[in-house]
Amino acid sequence: MPNMKRDELNNLHINNSDGHLGVDESPLGNLKEVKNVPEVKKSEDEVFKASEENKFSEEEKQSFDQPQKSEDSGSSSSSSSAGATSAGATVGAVGGVVGVIAVSAALVLGVVKLPTIPAVDVRLIAASSSSLAFSLKTNIEDHSDMYIVLKGADYEMSTSFQEYVKFNDLKQNEVYTLSVYQEETSRYSSNYYTNTKEDINNINITVTSYIDDKLYFYFEDSISGEKLYTVTVKNKAGSVIYTDETSSPKEYEIDNFKEDVAIFVAVNGTISAGIQVFKPIYDYENINWVWGEYGETVTAIIPSMNETDDYYVRDIRNFEIEREDATCTEDGYVVRQAAFIGPDKNRYESQKEFVLPADGHDFSDVTYTWSNNYQSCKAEATCPVCDTKIEESVVVTSDDIVTDTNISFTKYTASFENEHFGIKNHYENLVYGAYPQSLVSDTSVTSELDQEYGTPLSQSDKWTNYNYYAAGNIASYMSYVDVDDDNDGAFDYRGVFYSDYRPINTVDALGNSSYQYDNGYLNNKVYWFKYEPINWEVLTQDDGKLFIASKIILDSQSYYHENNEQSFSHNGGNGYANNYELSDMRKWLNEEFYNSAFASDRDVVIDTTEVDNSLASTLDSANDYISNNTNDKVFLLSRYEANEHLSNSALSIIGSDYAKSQGLYVALENNKGFWGLRTPYPNQSSQVRYITNNGNASYDMVSKTSLGIRPACWINIE
Repeated sequence: MPNMKRDELNNLHINNSDGHLGVDESPLGNLKEVKNVPEVKKSEDEVFKASEENKFSEEEKQSFDQPQKSEDSGSSSSSSSAGATSAGATVGAVGGVVGVIAVSAALVLGVVKLPTIPAVDVRLIAASSSSLAFSLKTNIEDHSDMYIVLKGADYEMSTSFQEYVKFNDLKQNEVYTLSVYQEETSRYSSNYYTNTKEDINNINITVTSYIDDKLYFYFEDSISGEKLYTVTVKNKAGSVIYTDETSSPKEYEIDNFKEDVAIFVAVNGTISAGIQVFKPIYDYENINWVWGEYGETVTAIIPSMNETDDYYVRDIRNFEIEREDATCTEDGYVVRQAAFIGPDKNRYESQKEFVLPADGHDFSDVTYTWSNNYQSCKAEATCPVCDTKIEESVVVTSDDIVTDTNISFTKYTASFENEHFGIKNHYENLVYGAYPQSLVSDTSVTSELDQEYGTPLSQSDKWTNYNYYAAGNIASYMSYVDVDDDNDGAFDYRGVFYSDYRPINTVDALGNSSYQYDNGYLNNKVYWFKYEPINWEVLTQDDGKLFIASKIILDSQSYYHENNEQSFSHNGGNGYANNYELSDMRKWLNEEFYNSAFASDRDVVIDTTEVDNSLASTLDSANDYISNNTNDKVFLLSRYEANEHLSNSALSIIGSDYAKSQGLYVALENNKGFWGLRTPYPNQSSQVRYITNNGNASYDMVSKTSLGIRPACWINIE
């Protein structure tokens, strides 16, 4: 007999992979095909063989059952066997049995006892356009070497012998031959036909699980109506171990589930559905232990010894029992042990040794030291595990580059042979954009500009109000005018005029003290400032992108125009006065400054960046006034960024003449200014962090107009 699996009846496959009995739909077509099926043999010598030594006793003669006539193999099936069979379907007679009965009767008269003759009785119980279902009985006790074959024109399927079998995925109106073999000897063969009736599988049996030798299942009926259902459960020997009659579908619990069973549901006396349930039998002697890398996970697969699936035990608890760590240059090892309790309640364990590959040196933290003139560069790295140190010095190449987006810079390139160092670039003299900075001292230029533009008092149509605050409200006391002197589309000069000094605090009234006066600027006078290229400090680089901040203070503005100490609604949200997301500063940087400082290609050069406003950006252990992250073109540095990327010399910087005209505070001892950060002060909702003229961090009111502006952004240079 070919190596075949049993038929999963009624299109169902029993899945025990998780230790519980589940049922998944799977067509009968998954059965293995039978190859080289032997021809049907009809041997009278085999069927009719009597022995004079086997004579009936008188009691046996009296108790002999008179045989009943079987239907001819060509006759139509009776309605009692299956109501779904069409007129074209036939029921085959039991192969060779009619002849056996006749001879038996003759031998009885001669008081001769026949040996048991192997026979199979087949009944067609349902036929449709795409399926045939049969019930089978036999007097052959050992079914292990018996199998069933159904053949069509281009169809051949086989299964082991069973009392109920259904073949699906057949063709309409086609003849199929059902044969039953014992090893290679034919015990039955007959033809059957599919029909044109619509397939109706209204009864569905579902096995839900088995727990502690209890089998749980239920059946459903998709067609309503009054019916009598008979539920029967049989064991492998064909004996009925449970039966029940019910008027409606329901759930069942069967005790003592210790072997394979078959479940049948009959409707009004006719079998409509059947399913086999296989009791799992596992091979505990050949467990397959599947270990993950270095024993991180363990799965035990217990092979099935019958038609059920293998049993999987996943994510088994395992522990380390021995280890020798790897070093930078030598392998180590670890031994791990895993154990689980199997379905048979016994404990099983396994252990495995894993090689821990040598780690290799960690030279990821590289320090690059450039010479003062950037003519050479030295790279150094030390492995933190074993303190092995490597270093290399190289001569640097340089290029002065001007991009097609009007960015200019000097690029220094250090190319190292050691793969841990690679290629390191450094950028200096980076120039991009323009902003009013130096005070124009050439009187011939200022006189000409004064004559053309005058003051806001005389030519108000040419001047724009700054809309600066005083006493908490916008007031008209400072104006400006931008001049394109050479008509090239770019501004060359900015004129500044104020009829009154700008208050140090936006909440102060006009006439109070101002750093404008301290910086040498007077009321009712026009001052002219030259638009000049902006020089940038390169803070870091990332794949052709540079993080930059201006090298000097370019302007002076307040963070927010109120010192409100409660959370309130402003600038499109609700928060405190030192909330960067809602600040006047953020709005000013991404509108007034962005549009004034950069040309038409600014949207290509300057990236929109997700700005980190988290607690980590403040360097505080706690801060209740942090805002959401923001997406900005231009922004102020955070306390973390200033500390991480700027040297002491780069923290202490001067302010432009224009920034001083706006009210920037400048220290007398070194002429350096204070410049603001975006970081809120943690102890007061109306205060923010800033950097002093000496490069130290401090804090002040959000309303201060004297804190300088040092813009930062990410730009594309490639």
